[in-house]
Amino acid sequence: MGGILVGTPEDPKVSKITTEEEIEYYIQQFKKSGFRGPLNWYRNTERNWKWNCKALGRKILVPALMVTAEKDIVLRPEMSKNMENWIPFLKRGHIEDCGHWTQIEKPAEVNQILIKWLKTEIQNPSVTSKI
Repeated sequence: MGGILVGTPEDPKVSKITTEEEIEYYIQQFKKSGFRGPLNWYRNTERNWKWNCKALGRKILVPALMVTAEKDIVLRPEMSKNMENWIPFLKRGHIEDCGHWTQIEKPAEVNQILIKWLKTEIQNPSVTSKI
């Protein structure tokens, strides 16, 4: 194995974040519509890489939140090291005992981190939509 799969177990444990019923539902939906949409991110990898090269040196100058997960094998927490160099207003959250799909595995913890961040970043929240 290579790329993002380096270091992953050869025979990973079956995830318990989805039930057999949910998996079957996804299978049926993908049989109807195909799997093109979910694969487009991977198909676009080269274009994303080229754009990233053009964006080299630019900074994100708006408030941002990065939530890492202890057991994320796709985006390991240490991979986000030094993000503050490019995102000066970055705040962080971290979830222990959690894999890549934080919002599915630990929704309460994700919501807690997000709500805390929003409360510190939004100075004058609107009660009604301005759209």
